[in-house]
Amino acid sequence: MRLDSRFWRVLAKPFRTIRAIVAYQLRPMPLDEFADYDEYWSKRDNLPPGYVFRRWEVAAEAMAEEGRVLAVGCGRGGFLAYLKQRRPRLQIAGCDVSPAAVEQTRQLGFPAFVHDIETTPLPETYDYVACLDVLEHVAHAERAFKYLKGNFRKKLIVSVPNFGCLRCRVRLALFGKFPLTNCIFHVNEHLRHWTISDFRYWMKRESMRILRIDGQYGLRGFYRWFPGLFAHGVVFTLERAEDSATR
Repeated sequence: MRLDSRFWRVLAKPFRTIRAIVAYQLRPMPLDEFADYDEYWSKRDNLPPGYVFRRWEVAAEAMAEEGRVLAVGCGRGGFLAYLKQRRPRLQIAGCDVSPAAVEQTRQLGFPAFVHDIETTPLPETYDYVACLDVLEHVAHAERAFKYLKGNFRKKLIVSVPNFGCLRCRVRLALFGKFPLTNCIFHVNEHLRHWTISDFRYWMKRESMRILRIDGQYGLRGFYRWFPGLFAHGVVFTLERAEDSATR
């Protein structure tokens, strides 16, 4: 009897994992509407104290100790607060399409301004520009990217969901449902989708060089080793191809 109990306890954890995976794959698309990104940020839960996204770590690692940084789509300023701890000598600022988010960033003590990267070039040039989990929210991402790449000197760090991850492939292939990519409230939050191969092709067209590819969240361990298949999101560290040619 004891052996049977131990046997079922061992099986219980993978069974719960499989059940959770299937439940996610059967989950309907989220359709909780929000009027604009002011309402979006008012509805989003606050992150737990001390929580750090992998994309924040990658962006901080890509930057030197000194220089000017702009976080495009800064939201409530969580990344700026983290970056200030990691790189205290950096001059850090943020911008966002949401006035409410910009006000919250200012309350944290960071300079911030309202800006729509889809329609307007950045007003200044920075050593580092970080655009983290933003471009998927933009209908004309190509135009937004041209504005981004025109206003950095050293590195541009971009993160997007990975539409080619195994979770997305299985949801479509086995369950016949459109893949979901970390939308919080409504499926129309993410207007654009890329795989790593798609993003590589796009960067080649933009004369950009990918310095590094990092996975963020996904199957534990594997998403860092094989981000194309197991990472639900991907972080790209970029520079202009002409800059690498002149070094």
